[in-house]
Amino acid sequence: MSEKLIDQNINIGGMMCAACVRRVEKKLQKAEGIESVIVNLATNSALVSYNPDVLGIEQIGEEVERIGYEFKGVDQDTLQDETSSYYAKKLMIAAPLSLIVFTLSMVKIPAIESYLFYILLVLTLSVMVFGGDIFYRVAWKNLKNRTSDMNTLLAVGTLSAFTYSVFVTIFAEYFKSRGNYFVYYDAACVIISFILLGRTMEARAKKRAKGAIEALLNLAPKTAYLIDEDGEKEVPASLLRIDDKIRVKPGGAIAVDGEVLEGQGRADESMLTGESVPVSKRAGDTVYAGTVLTSGTVIYSAKTIGNETVLAGIINTVKSATASKPKVQRMADQVSSVFVPTVLVIACVTFLVWFFFGPAPLLANSLLAFVSVLIVACPCAMGLATPTAVMVSTGRGASNGILVKNGETLEKACKVNRIIFDKTGTLTTGDLQVEVCEIEDGLAKKEFLSCAASLEALSDHPLANSIVDYAKDNDVDIIEAIDFENHDGEGVTALVNGKKIYAGKKEYLDRQGINVKDSAFSGSRVYIAIDSEYVGMFGITDTVKEDASATIQALKKKGITPVIVSGDNEKAVKIVADKIGISETYSGISPQGKLEILQDYRSKGDIVAMVGDGVNDAAALAASDVGFAMSGGTDVAMQSGDITILGDSTGRIVKAINLSCFTLSIIKQNLFWAFFYNIALIPLAAGVFYPVFGIQLSPMFAGAAMAFSSVSVVTNSLRLKIKKI
Repeated sequence: MSEKLIDQNINIGGMMCAACVRRVEKKLQKAEGIESVIVNLATNSALVSYNPDVLGIEQIGEEVERIGYEFKGVDQDTLQDETSSYYAKKLMIAAPLSLIVFTLSMVKIPAIESYLFYILLVLTLSVMVFGGDIFYRVAWKNLKNRTSDMNTLLAVGTLSAFTYSVFVTIFAEYFKSRGNYFVYYDAACVIISFILLGRTMEARAKKRAKGAIEALLNLAPKTAYLIDEDGEKEVPASLLRIDDKIRVKPGGAIAVDGEVLEGQGRADESMLTGESVPVSKRAGDTVYAGTVLTSGTVIYSAKTIGNETVLAGIINTVKSATASKPKVQRMADQVSSVFVPTVLVIACVTFLVWFFFGPAPLLANSLLAFVSVLIVACPCAMGLATPTAVMVSTGRGASNGILVKNGETLEKACKVNRIIFDKTGTLTTGDLQVEVCEIEDGLAKKEFLSCAASLEALSDHPLANSIVDYAKDNDVDIIEAIDFENHDGEGVTALVNGKKIYAGKKEYLDRQGINVKDSAFSGSRVYIAIDSEYVGMFGITDTVKEDASATIQALKKKGITPVIVSGDNEKAVKIVADKIGISETYSGISPQGKLEILQDYRSKGDIVAMVGDGVNDAAALAASDVGFAMSGGTDVAMQSGDITILGDSTGRIVKAINLSCFTLSIIKQNLFWAFFYNIALIPLAAGVFYPVFGIQLSPMFAGAAMAFSSVSVVTNSLRLKIKKI
């Protein structure tokens, strides 16, 4: 038997509330071969981890159908949902008929009064069959499976009102004699119409919530201009293969990841990096699927296609995040699993209390209270509270160069109180530059730079490259050097214009009998001598990222303590720390040492985040409460991180934390509203306030309130799209 599990997104129709979510998860996980199931009500989908040697997608679909829901196939790079048009069509039938039923129930028309109830019966039955059929179908399957969800509450409530009304209609004389000659066809109709209206608005709001993710899906063009032996032709992007030659003209989008072969231009890569300035592209440069060539024309060779492109990876990360659940949602799911049965019990108790202790007409009032409790308690809002917020948040993050792996990370990031930074490639660019140039008296700067750069041009050491770049920036000519010697880790020598030039550490020049004047510079130092005479020194440091200082100050304002833990030497670390305002530093630390420092902080009760970009950061990234991986680093680092920061901006770390805090706040608001709504309105519907205030909730108002609660939760989540992070 294969031990390899497959993760697959499947689309499910008919789910309407948190109880549906819990039920699908619970039932599917019992099937042999299924390891785990995470259902997302906001996208009407489920992420299923299963063993292909035990069952396939068809069998999983059969299980979904057996539970009572509709299997809509696997997710093929699209986001499926219960479309607003589906509910809108049903609403177009239910709403006009419900309005007629409501009007006829309120206004007396003598000409039809003798057979009015039969007219209302036919109209209401039409609403139930053509408008509310989906609720009854799922409720019937629930009954056969001995379970319940929102559809059960709706079905029982509306059918109770309808059935009672039918009996009154048929046995009119009996009910007249007992003073109970009332029908509630209008309640059944209006409830169904309100629920359909709520579902239509909810579906439209959910579609807006998916906007950022769908925008990512639409970035890659559907076609590309392929160059082959027959010339140039437009073909579907899905048919492209590795090493195909593709032409992109100004304004055209890159279809797949590749390498530029000919031409030059500038590409807008803001969808990957968040940077608005187009990036220059010429032969040998990499281009990415979904980016747009703003100017120029290039021919590139396809190197990565399909689900292996960088864009596809971003989309998959975002989808995985929307499918995951924070702890707070798992708590809500557990509550919802017992919520519907509890509501059914409360409704029955309500009916009995009203029947035995309520005012006349006993049966009518008992039925109204019973139906109101069932309808008002539908747990739709509970199921939407978290997934809609996570979906909007991850989409917003992706559009800002922040890729969040899962919903739990969004919950944790806001609680971080200490961040450990690697130095090189994280707070610094990794590009060394000359910061200090000290020259002895009597030697011209250009001569000094020419001699030093001509020697260092033959070395491949990063320090040497920075000296050469510095000389070029000062318009100094590089002269051909001969007799180059490299003393590994110590220094180099060569002849330049007949003069022997030395460059290296102070200790190396000391051993050559050269009297070196020590420097107070605390960074890396390269000492220069000409013909055994010391002439000057280059002070070299790693370039600090432009926004690093602002990032550190922003973190401090949030009460987060920044720490540098680096494998670099103490002086190099101290320079960077002083520049950006970090007081707590560790230098010369091994990968294992980074892990130990992180674990020590955690043992003291800190919630610790790690920011890194290299293989040596992978262990600490994986062990941290929240790992921020800079996308310019290694694949190992990005796989170990919980949040990937696209581009080089450290400011996105602050944005990610802000996004986490806003998301958690929205989730809490949504859950509060969902629970408070039920806690407040169930007693009202049950008639708790009737003895004192004479207040009783109509089933029609209960239906409107229930629909409003779902729409309000989704709308509240949409605020994340415009929130400044």
